[in-house]
Amino acid sequence: MINISRFKNIKLIGYLSKKVKWNLSVGSTNIELILACLVGIGAGFASVFFRFILHEIHYFCFEVFYPWLCQYSSLLLPVIPMIGALLIIPFSLKYPGEVNGYGMPRFLISVHIRGGLIRTRQIFVKILTSAISIGTGGSAGVEGPVAQIGGAVGSSIGRFFEMGSHRLKVLVACGSAAGIAAQFNAPLAGVLFAQEIVMVGEFQLQTFGVIVIASGLATAISRAFYSSAPTFGILEYDFISYYEFGLYVILGLLIGILAYAFIKTFFYIGDIFDRFKLNDQVKPILGAFLVGVMGLIHIGVMGDGYKYIHEAIQSPAGISIVAILILIMLKMIATSITLGSGGVGGVFAPCLFIGAMIGAAFGWSVDQIFPSLGIQPGSYALVAMGAFLAAATHSPMTSIFLLFEITGNYEVIIPIMFASVIGVMVARRLCADSLDSMELSRQGIYLHKGVEANILNSILVESVMIKEFETLQETMSFAEFMEFFPGSKTEYYPVMNKGGKMTGVVSFQDIREIMLEDGLEHVVVMKELAETDLIKLFPHDNLTTAIRKFGIKDIGTVPVVDPEDHQKILGILKRKDVIDTYNKAILMRDIELQH
Repeated sequence: MINISRFKNIKLIGYLSKKVKWNLSVGSTNIELILACLVGIGAGFASVFFRFILHEIHYFCFEVFYPWLCQYSSLLLPVIPMIGALLIIPFSLKYPGEVNGYGMPRFLISVHIRGGLIRTRQIFVKILTSAISIGTGGSAGVEGPVAQIGGAVGSSIGRFFEMGSHRLKVLVACGSAAGIAAQFNAPLAGVLFAQEIVMVGEFQLQTFGVIVIASGLATAISRAFYSSAPTFGILEYDFISYYEFGLYVILGLLIGILAYAFIKTFFYIGDIFDRFKLNDQVKPILGAFLVGVMGLIHIGVMGDGYKYIHEAIQSPAGISIVAILILIMLKMIATSITLGSGGVGGVFAPCLFIGAMIGAAFGWSVDQIFPSLGIQPGSYALVAMGAFLAAATHSPMTSIFLLFEITGNYEVIIPIMFASVIGVMVARRLCADSLDSMELSRQGIYLHKGVEANILNSILVESVMIKEFETLQETMSFAEFMEFFPGSKTEYYPVMNKGGKMTGVVSFQDIREIMLEDGLEHVVVMKELAETDLIKLFPHDNLTTAIRKFGIKDIGTVPVVDPEDHQKILGILKRKDVIDTYNKAILMRDIELQH
């Protein structure tokens, strides 16, 4: 019989033990290896299916339907992405909050805050909605969705075997690595993507090993259906002389500045769409129309842009410098509009596209200024492609190994290291958050601080504070208070003036001494007893801030005031309520994981 005393929660092993008599003991490491293999295989096939669906939709839209539209007018190009936005509406209505926009922040929350809980339906929903959005011309990439699809495969397999939250998170990382590896035919890049972005840099040798296995299996499956060449084909890199290192340093500085500009543009346009007083189902249609209009200027801004990335690297002379500069600007705006309005996709491919164009423009400019150097603009486009991805996502290792794998040329390592690391340093200096972490930071979620801290960060004071509370007037005498106190339900009272403004607080601790003094009860009023040096909270502070302020004076209650008028009290927050809310959030998360 199988020794399953340590694995009684694993359904399949329990099932097999009743059906088959084996004389071997299954260890926890072997279980992780077996599940990693299943995840790698599942994510590999899911990635292949996704690529097939995307290719068919894109082929029909731009090789069949668009030529037919052009018989009437080429200005009808925006119709194609608008149809794609319309087709996504049923999914958006069926699964609100799970479909539209850039899904990586939601994915990371599921991994780190919800313990790796990702619904199985996300596999199919992401495949269909992403393929429709990108295949009909939405300016987004497939890598974000394919990482989420792989992660959903890992979560589904882990939940089927009733894995704990830690192992479930590891299996999600395995799936994401497998998805990226299968998409780019780059297993090392997949592994590092999972470590840097999905696991937020958390490294463990055993975790690394199972991610490698899943990534390798997915790559093998992808190669069985497609060629063994990388996504962009075989790309060549030419290194002329060591003086080019100086040029790559300058390129890294430029990349960092432009990556910062892209991050700011991305969230600025997203905020504009959030403020639009339009139905949420109409916004993606409007965004699709705007992207289609930009496609009339240059069709390269639509879709993932892989074709133009290849041209920029292989034969940048075939694209005019004017077109390259236009594409850089338009792609930043088009991607921001697509995802900011509610289209579906990722930012990986747009970052590669923008970087390739920046590098081509930089290489062309250097070649024009110093023609005797023999600069190859395509080589700079190749290096900048990875450097911009690193700077925008703050993931230099993923970018370095991705470039190495798609070129197979070791000489590219040092230039991409210089450009990527400098680009990341500049981008971080200008903006601490990346495309993936900015939205999380806005919600008060900092993944590197751990689950407990992020639960507190994600809950606002206004959702926990007591809005109905008792107050005292400044002119109330101590004698009047003693008559009022026995019928009170609290021991903490804001003290108010005649204008209804808070001037201090009185707690039971403050009045214990005066209770022992005779003859003062009709002389002393609440204004004289009130503590005026107050610690205050605002409604949109999170519970982490609240906990920190409770600890300043070791107090149990803090007033919550209007940010614009600190004397206008909106509620009171008790330390006990914060603890109860945190415990409830932990309990609810555990219940979700069990189901």
